[in-house]
Amino acid sequence: MKKVPKALQLFLKLAISCAFFSMLLSFVRGNELVTVFSNISWPFFGISFAVTLIMLMVSCAKWKIILDLKTKQLGYWELFKIYLIGSFFSNILPSTVGGDVVRSYYAGKTIENQSYAAVSVFVERFSGIVFLFILVAIAPLFRIELYANPYFLVPACAGLAGAACILWIWKARSPFNIPNKLAEGFFAILRKISEKRWCKGLARPTTFVENLYRKSIERLKKLRIEMQIAVDAIKQDARFLSRLTLLTVLFYLLTWVNVYTAFSAFHVKVDFLAICAVVPAIMLVAHVPVTLLGNLGYVESVFVFYFLIVGVGGAESLAMGLLLRLKMLSLGGLGFISYLVYRQKHRLPPVKEEFTTL
Repeated sequence: MKKVPKALQLFLKLAISCAFFSMLLSFVRGNELVTVFSNISWPFFGISFAVTLIMLMVSCAKWKIILDLKTKQLGYWELFKIYLIGSFFSNILPSTVGGDVVRSYYAGKTIENQSYAAVSVFVERFSGIVFLFILVAIAPLFRIELYANPYFLVPACAGLAGAACILWIWKARSPFNIPNKLAEGFFAILRKISEKRWCKGLARPTTFVENLYRKSIERLKKLRIEMQIAVDAIKQDARFLSRLTLLTVLFYLLTWVNVYTAFSAFHVKVDFLAICAVVPAIMLVAHVPVTLLGNLGYVESVFVFYFLIVGVGGAESLAMGLLLRLKMLSLGGLGFISYLVYRQKHRLPPVKEEFTTL
């Protein structure tokens, strides 16, 4: 396993961010972006910020009901401060320590149960991902012609496949037996071919893919264990699942409102049903971690690309995406203040990590 210096990894991600922003500017002609920014609706601008804050509050409420299955030691506003600190680490600090790790650490310190704190963060995030898989598959029904576009059809199929895989891993008695047998046969064939004199170059790629597969299987096995822990916790409260589902649905409804109000802040009128159809695919595609600071540059590029498909101008979509970025950075700024004033005994310890690659 070859170690990659942390500084080099950060530099590469920064370079990728700059490349995405250069590409973004190619979608904007002349002073279009300046014109859009000069046409701000201040009431909608304020409403847009309020919607983002409400989204964070809903996510925090979902996290609290999960923690409350084991302990009611943490009050809502205490958790809200921790959530803000997580936003700081996720959206502002170019760190290898993610916001979820920080939230788990602080909550675990308070309830004196790091393992359940980690489970609570996992359930909060995982429930959202499962719902996103389903939503990205059905959301184009709001504009059914979008299924003919591969940039919507492929994410929709990926969403269905992701949901099916999760169901299989959860319900199957031995979910990894069949994939392991198929993989062993495939790698055996590749190794045999790489032994041929004219195919020696296949040996290293074969080893790389085999190691990657084994690492992926280990992560999926860990996911299965975490899912079972989550299911056992859910069984303790019959009403819990309905409340978790309600808050998850509310969060995704707010993501649509969030984009709509961000467009409205620049007097850009976009059909709300088009937003409903497009945003889930954007959220899925934008999850790929390729740049720094909450995928700076990449997320905005995805927004511009997808909204161009439904007829929204590049300058308008870029302005909307930049406003969403500003709102997340503002939450991160509030998180930084919370981090500075949070109780010293619960401060995050120094973390030394290095990026690695196979």
